[in-house]
Amino acid sequence: MTQPQRQPQTSQWMTLLVVMMVSAGCKSPLPCCDPTLVSREMSWRAGAGIETLPPGQEHIPESVDLQDGLSEDEAVATALTNNSAFQATLTQLGMAHGDAVGANLIANPQLLIYFPTGAKEGQYTLFAPIESYLLRPARVKVANREYRRIGDQLVQNGLDLARDVRVAYVDFALAHQQAELAGEALELRQGIEQLTEKRLENGEISELETIAARVDRLNAKASTGVQRQNVSIAEAALTRLIGVNDPPAPLIPLPLDAPPIVSVDEAELIGQALACRPDYQAARWSVAAARQRSRLSRWLFLRFDGVLDVRDGPGYTGTGAGLRADLPIFNRNQGGIIRADWEVHAALHTRDAIRDQIIADVRIARRQWNQAQQNLRILENEVQPALVDALEIAQKGFADGGTDYLLVLQTTTQYLDAKARILDQKAASARALAELERSVGCHLSAGVVDVDRLTSNTQIDGLGEEPISPVPPINRPESASDFGPLGFASLLRDENLLESDNGAFRRRDRD
Repeated sequence: MTQPQRQPQTSQWMTLLVVMMVSAGCKSPLPCCDPTLVSREMSWRAGAGIETLPPGQEHIPESVDLQDGLSEDEAVATALTNNSAFQATLTQLGMAHGDAVGANLIANPQLLIYFPTGAKEGQYTLFAPIESYLLRPARVKVANREYRRIGDQLVQNGLDLARDVRVAYVDFALAHQQAELAGEALELRQGIEQLTEKRLENGEISELETIAARVDRLNAKASTGVQRQNVSIAEAALTRLIGVNDPPAPLIPLPLDAPPIVSVDEAELIGQALACRPDYQAARWSVAAARQRSRLSRWLFLRFDGVLDVRDGPGYTGTGAGLRADLPIFNRNQGGIIRADWEVHAALHTRDAIRDQIIADVRIARRQWNQAQQNLRILENEVQPALVDALEIAQKGFADGGTDYLLVLQTTTQYLDAKARILDQKAASARALAELERSVGCHLSAGVVDVDRLTSNTQIDGLGEEPISPVPPINRPESASDFGPLGFASLLRDENLLESDNGAFRRRDRD
């Protein structure tokens, strides 16, 4: 008479257990994976999006027109689409997506079956891993932070590639203009040689002076050949970076112009860099992930299953429920806890090292740009006009027979050297600007980003910080169905999202 009374009670316990397990699984945070993260970030940081190509293919973006020459921005856009090494690193985001999906999965239940044989009853036992449900939210949080860390690091890789392409483009344009300057020097030397020949015929100079003019012309001719080879070498280097081995049209760079003036204080640039640099945000995400792993390591020793047991014997069927658990007497994951705690320390030191490197990068690039700009202004505004006048006077005087050849040679050499130095300083300014914008993390053409506005919205219920990203404000989704590409970070909302920098850099206030 007791069996019919116990059966409903057992069913109630099993129903309660199933409801609790399902509720724990439903409350788990969702994997937050945004495949457009890198392309969207690069669009406003470098002015060019990213197109994903199958292996072994080349594609010229629609915004690139090689018929009217290759600009610096077009070279960057082509490289972001075709550079194979960069495209290979983008696959890490897909791998991180797989990790996030895997972290959201629960362990499979186990089924034990003993078939009834003779006098032995049949036994059917189901083991459901309860700790898999309970630890699932923490695993998903770790995976979400790792996904964003990888995404920000890939954005930094894109900025590094854009910087390398811009520097290679400057070298290509410089080599092209140096070759043109070498041609101009050859024409000047030929003109001087012709003047010396005429003066020799008139008996005004000796044959030794004509030989010197002929040697100068031959040297200029040799220099022209060297500069043309330098153009080919620089073009090969640029072609390797942009990933187009067989361009549909010849690559012709635009003339080097003086970069725009960056009228931003060094301290403001450092503040913007710390707010915008994706590798610094990736380091902060790494700290957040390490802290979450440290918390998770305290519970990894848990092993307990919900058990549903059914016995089927002659004339009766019995059902029972229970728990099966490991007793944490000896192993409570002490070694894993120690390792996870030290990984947090390593992540914090890495974050500090990246911060120091960012400050140094901005300072060096800003001062290199200042140096190049000052030299360029002196050469263009003072040295070049004086040398142009001196060269005209010397050439006219030599043609009239009143100026010595050595004075003409000296003036011509100074004029050509000044033009070469102007090209060098223009190139140095362009390289420094490329390095400065990479150091800051975005273009500086629109001025400095309002860091105060960016940081004002980083507090989440006063509990933590999100990485700062200068994009329009995000409307937080109310459910997973409202989630969109710009709402990626909003689903990572909890008190351990990112460590607060309040006091974390107290020892570095001097910066």
